[in-house]
Amino acid sequence: MAKEDASFGRRAFTALGISIIADGLDYFAAPLFSAPLIGDVFDTVVTSLLYSITKSKLSTAINLIEFIPFVGDFIPVYTLSTLVWISKELKNSTKIKYKDQANRDSRITNDVVGTIQRRLTQQTE
Repeated sequence: MAKEDASFGRRAFTALGISIIADGLDYFAAPLFSAPLIGDVFDTVVTSLLYSITKSKLSTAINLIEFIPFVGDFIPVYTLSTLVWISKELKNSTKIKYKDQANRDSRITNDVVGTIQRRLTQQTE
């Protein structure tokens, strides 16, 4: 499990770095990447690279906004799609940590109740 977390961390950091750089280039080098052929090749390469890292169809679908003229040039699409992917992966990883959900919930409830009882006892003393 720890190896999976480390692998996800590296993938997330790499994808976010590529996304920020690509969005920065898209914004600051707008005259160059506004050219139809050059911009489309750049967008295809970045979208493919991000898909190879994330394997996320949702993120790739969001990245396709880059191909819409003018809209994709002003929105940091790559960064937003990568953040959506990271958020979704983090949410999914917390859902499968416990096999026995009822036992986990019971332990959490007992811990909370025990903490409250100890604090109430400390206040009355």
